[in-house]
Amino acid sequence: MAAEIIAITQQKGGVGKSTIAMHLGAAFHEKGKRVLVVDADGQNTLVHWASAASDEASGIPFPIVNLSEAGAQIHREIRKFVSDYDVIVVDCPPSITEKVSGVVLLAASVAIVPTSSSPADYWSSVGLVKLIQQAQVMNEDLRAVFLLNKTEEKRMLTRELKRALEELGFPLLKTQIPTRECYKQAMALGQTVLQMTDRGSRLAATEIRACADEVLAMLP
Repeated sequence: MAAEIIAITQQKGGVGKSTIAMHLGAAFHEKGKRVLVVDADGQNTLVHWASAASDEASGIPFPIVNLSEAGAQIHREIRKFVSDYDVIVVDCPPSITEKVSGVVLLAASVAIVPTSSSPADYWSSVGLVKLIQQAQVMNEDLRAVFLLNKTEEKRMLTRELKRALEELGFPLLKTQIPTRECYKQAMALGQTVLQMTDRGSRLAATEIRACADEVLAMLP
């Protein structure tokens, strides 16, 4: 059975795409899925993240492959892996002017659009919605959702953003991912919060698992 492809995409950087990609991969792996995470962003955050582990036993427990140089041919490279995995999570580059994101969307089952409570994130999401809608013309199975990331629920801006995103036409995942220092710590250790035991990491892991459950429920 061919792997389901999940694209983590946003038009601008700084919204936590890489963090979401790595942690969803970890949650899927924990559920017994054969997981591959693809680093398609030229910054290679996921590759550097995985290499930060002090040893293999304590590091990221699933493979990361660097396809950032594949460009518009990335779908051909991803296709080489689909028979060996259940889920392939792709961390797309931030610019939609590149062909990478559009090509990945044509092959994906789900597109997750992380956005924080910044107005700039909302504005960039408007342009990305158009790209996703164009992909859906050819890929009728593609479903798209917004994910509120780096949230601070008490902020008025977060509540306003939730209403604005809902008006763009794609659903919003119920799970929100709050700002937590443990994500930076996990990256520095070459791990995910699912492998850490402090209180903040345990709370973060619960949120990530809930998010992963929502995403898995969207898959065919």
